[in-house]
Amino acid sequence: MSQKECPKGKEALISLENVSKVFQGKKVIDNVSFDIHCGETFVIMGCSGSGKSTLLRLMTGAIRPDEGRILLRGKDIATMTASEMDEVRKTFGMAFQYSALLDSLTIEENVALPLKEHTKLADEIIGIIIKMKLALVGLRGYESYLPSQISGGMRKRVGFARAIALDPDIVFYDEPTSGLDPVVGGVIDKLIKDLSAKLMITSIVVTHDMQSVFGISDRVAMIHKGKLVEVNTPEEIRSSKNPFVQQFIHGEPTGPIDLFKEDIGIPEALGL
Repeated sequence: MSQKECPKGKEALISLENVSKVFQGKKVIDNVSFDIHCGETFVIMGCSGSGKSTLLRLMTGAIRPDEGRILLRGKDIATMTASEMDEVRKTFGMAFQYSALLDSLTIEENVALPLKEHTKLADEIIGIIIKMKLALVGLRGYESYLPSQISGGMRKRVGFARAIALDPDIVFYDEPTSGLDPVVGGVIDKLIKDLSAKLMITSIVVTHDMQSVFGISDRVAMIHKGKLVEVNTPEEIRSSKNPFVQQFIHGEPTGPIDLFKEDIGIPEALGL
């Protein structure tokens, strides 16, 4: 069943089953399980270093779990061959935190990269597709500009256009509003929602921006120190009784999340 055929919220498109990942002897993802449904916008939130981006890399097949399974439409991507994984990745779009545009290429050339790499389309057809994708993100007419000639928010949108160039089923967004002011961040959030609805995309968003969490999500997962804290709707997350969730969404400096003591280690060094 393709993404376009599965009813929103009715099918598990991606399932993580008891997934763990170890780096240099440290378990950075610890026995995490959740489902992501067809057509939903699924937000993964947590503090810096909590394991959010590692989860994203696991789901895209960039790294493989040390324990557990990651199922895409029921097939474990961790057991796929390199060629099978290459085919799967054609159904993914990736919008990177810092856009990852090539400075020496124009906007048009940046968006064309996945089309030139993964298709045999004629240049004329690729040009038409690029104009369509840029129109979807509000950047028609900027084809000849270089990344250095446009704003940070516009570069994010170019990254989105490139992410949807191959008409993917799933788009992964890594900190899409990072470094943007609240107004531009709101524009980016609205664009993610609009693209998800218009193109029937399943969107997976990693962020610690509360405006994004509550503005775009159908469901939210919170990760802390590699462990899954809670998965719920944004309304249920907002009213959660979990002290980790409440401290995080309200940005409280004190509570069970003690970054200063646990992660930095300075108090111990000072004998505090």
